[in-house]
Amino acid sequence: MKKKGLWILLIVLALAVVVYFAFFTGKGEKTSVDEKIVKIGFIGPLTGPAASYGTNAKNGAVLAVDDINASGGILDGAKIELITEDNKGDTTETVNIMNKLIEQDKVVAIVGPVTTGPTTVAAQMAGENKMPIVSPTATGDKITQISEFVARVCFYDSYQGPVMAKFARENLGLKTAAILYDSTNDYSMGLADSFALKFTELGGEIVAKEAFYAGDQDFNAQLTNIAAKNPEAVFVPAYYSDDAQILLQAKAMGLNAIFMGGDGWDSQELINGAGDAAEGCYFTTHYSSADTSEKVQEFLKKYREKYNAEPNFAGPLGYDATLLLADAIERAGEANPVKVNEAIVATKGLTGVTGEFSFDEYRNPLKEVTIATVKDGKFALVDKVRP
Repeated sequence: MKKKGLWILLIVLALAVVVYFAFFTGKGEKTSVDEKIVKIGFIGPLTGPAASYGTNAKNGAVLAVDDINASGGILDGAKIELITEDNKGDTTETVNIMNKLIEQDKVVAIVGPVTTGPTTVAAQMAGENKMPIVSPTATGDKITQISEFVARVCFYDSYQGPVMAKFARENLGLKTAAILYDSTNDYSMGLADSFALKFTELGGEIVAKEAFYAGDQDFNAQLTNIAAKNPEAVFVPAYYSDDAQILLQAKAMGLNAIFMGGDGWDSQELINGAGDAAEGCYFTTHYSSADTSEKVQEFLKKYREKYNAEPNFAGPLGYDATLLLADAIERAGEANPVKVNEAIVATKGLTGVTGEFSFDEYRNPLKEVTIATVKDGKFALVDKVRP
């Protein structure tokens, strides 16, 4: 009896070892298919000063998952499960969430993070763990150069900054501009530099460059210095919460200049916060709700029905990032992170809400840039241009 019991124990242990190696393989070989489920992570600021971007990106990702699952899923009927995490726009939170998604949830890929700072941290971890991440909205120039496992569906700062500079010089005929930027934010600094470089290259002059710090509420000192130089335009590469305050304070002091910005302006909260002080501003973004294309209008209809709200640019980009991952998983033929990443790199001609996707050598999309304005209290499409 003792020998028989020992043999039974050995058989059980052998089976346990087989099961372990069948389901828990090394880095880059983990699979998240379990009973027809493929797990994808989402990381973004659902609370904090950039919550509008994170919430919209998450909402867009959820819509994409709904559409894909309703159409039969991927990999012969597997459904996508989206695991959403709030990083509060914080890098430490991002590290903890990346570890959770990779080691505990065993996702096959990740949508996010949403802003440049946290994405820079996540990009390093993506490379170390061979985990593909696709940021919907992080525009810092060098993010995708950190690791071959990082891609994005948004354009980058030195792609959009020159577009606004060229628009200011050639379309509006402006000769002088000032810049007001957040010196604690990589996104803001990168966009400020790319705008200034192109504006001066085209014969314009940057007459003032003023900085502020994250969390500042009073911009009167910087705006006073700018007003003394009498610029025709003021370029503010910042997020909507700062932009609204800057516009209000500029109007209160009578600063008569055209205000411009980047995609960080594209949020209904800008208009809600600045009111008529936002009238006539211009900014670059990734899409416009005024675009009459079928893809855009179909997305808007679904978004409004599900959330009873208007999306900012992060909504359709969250949708497109998730669509890209689902398409890559399908083409990879299995939920293997390394193979999925190879499929992401090979993407050509995928059509999303914000345009058609093909990538450059660093997995940045080659696509049009939208120029928008605020007219009669609403966002309006000005033009769509390809740099």
